[in-house]
Amino acid sequence: MAADLRTAFNTRDIDAFSSLLAEDARWGDEPESPTTCRGRVEIVAHLTRLLGQGVHASIAETTTGPRGIACLLEVDWRGPEQAQPDRHRLYQVYFVTDGLITEIQGYDDRESALTAISD
Repeated sequence: MAADLRTAFNTRDIDAFSSLLAEDARWGDEPESPTTCRGRVEIVAHLTRLLGQGVHASIAETTTGPRGIACLLEVDWRGPEQAQPDRHRLYQVYFVTDGLITEIQGYDDRESALTAISD
């Protein structure tokens, strides 16, 4: 599944990415936050919006564990008046249940992302 996720994400194949998500998947660190995406439709809409705004993200590294996939993302955030984008490296964990991504959460560092996918 990690290879499918990386390919879908890095090629911006929204349909392939969507097929990896559970219907009730959630993306966000705070369950009650208004910025948390609830459900496949909201996640896909949010990702599509980010891509439309010129955000470019690639999965540079994946590590698979019993609870899911930890990913190192390289993200270029380009503001409307910026000639060069701001590059950020961040970690996301894609929690997997029954072969589908059920939750996506950000982590501050590699160690905490790896801990999240372990037993």
